[in-house]
Amino acid sequence: MEFKKKIYLLLAFGIFFLSLSGILIKLSTAPPLITAFYRMFYSVLILTPYFILKFRKQAHYFLDYRPVLVGFLLAVHFILWISSINHTAISNSVIFVALQPLFTIILEYLFAKEDLREGAVIGIIMALIGSIIISIGDLYQMSGYLFGNLLALTAALFAAAYLFIGRGVRKKIDYFPYLYILYSYAAIFLAVGVFIFRIPFLGHGINNYLIFLALALGPTLIGHSILNYSVRYLPTSVVALSILGEPILTTFLAWLLLNESVMLTTIIGGVFILGGIYLASIYSYRKANRK
Repeated sequence: MEFKKKIYLLLAFGIFFLSLSGILIKLSTAPPLITAFYRMFYSVLILTPYFILKFRKQAHYFLDYRPVLVGFLLAVHFILWISSINHTAISNSVIFVALQPLFTIILEYLFAKEDLREGAVIGIIMALIGSIIISIGDLYQMSGYLFGNLLALTAALFAAAYLFIGRGVRKKIDYFPYLYILYSYAAIFLAVGVFIFRIPFLGHGINNYLIFLALALGPTLIGHSILNYSVRYLPTSVVALSILGEPILTTFLAWLLLNESVMLTTIIGGVFILGGIYLASIYSYRKANRK
């Protein structure tokens, strides 16, 4: 098989593993804080031997205050997003959290003085229209999803914040040790949260611990690793479009495996949101390539 075809196939597998995240979280019966903690803890545990063998000389970056801040933002992102799935439909949650690229563009405009040109503006307006459509549908159906939608939206904002703040650190440190340090601090902050709220670390049932491990192996390690590997060999426009397949596939799997219905307003609003994200993301990538 031609190398490029293999990369496309690999990318499809990566998107599939990413799309399992919402399904696995929905299946978990543990508190969101515990789910978030063990997802990060298992990820760090699995990555530790490789970090020690290959990148231990970069351990001094643990002393940099910026990874601490970024790790905190990532921890809050996971808590908010996992909590949102308990308060809204999976389809709503994954669509709203997918707004992260648009929040990143807005943060770049506000704090990095990046231009906000036509392509990005149109994308943001489309996403705003889609969000309103979904919210109106939830109000009309009296589904009580608005709180969960707000949690997912806030989770997207925190994801954008940790990516925006962390980009300065990423220029100084290799990708793998950066992720390892980031995940480590996120796990520490989540552990502190578990301790503060007096949630037991143990006793959540073997099924939940298997779900935590699956979250670490599938979406976190395999999914994101494949995504970052694919960026090296495929056009960024292709990768951006494929990422938008995650909420679509997650919604389909939620319908197929969990019998979760999808409202018409979610479909229509989702089309606006995903279209807006794609338009704004492509604009952002093209702008970066011109620099």
